[in-house]
Amino acid sequence: MKKILSLIITLVMGLTFLTGCSDPVYDEFENFLNVQMVDVNANYEKIKAEAATWAEFEDPALFVTSIDNTLLPVINDSLEKLSAINTETEEVKDLKAKYVKVMDAYKAGFETVRAAVEANDVDQMNAGNEKINEGISLLEEYNAALEALAEQVGATIEY
Repeated sequence: MKKILSLIITLVMGLTFLTGCSDPVYDEFENFLNVQMVDVNANYEKIKAEAATWAEFEDPALFVTSIDNTLLPVINDSLEKLSAINTETEEVKDLKAKYVKVMDAYKAGFETVRAAVEANDVDQMNAGNEKINEGISLLEEYNAALEALAEQVGATIEY
């Protein structure tokens, strides 16, 4: 009887210790998405909303105003917030680096578009649009990496 009782106690204690163990990648991934990236993701929604207003613009000065007063400040805020995020696991570091590349591409693209509008330069406008499209492609890569890491650690992502 004592052997059975000690076996049961050992099993219960073993299960208790195992539940205390956690996956550092999962923990950091969850914190990254649900805490650290909340404001950055909200900024991305602002970028999308502002870019959607461009279809209504007829005056080139409105593009410059939109870029200077909304898009670049929001992108710069996102880059600041990203630089303040400290990551420890390689998986989450890589994920963060991918998102920084997205914001860097958008920033370069919008700066080039602004310069193109001011100079009335079609080639420069095309270069700016290409850089913005690069940002979109990089965002797709980020989302794919995000989903892959979520699957790897057993997390669920809700859009």
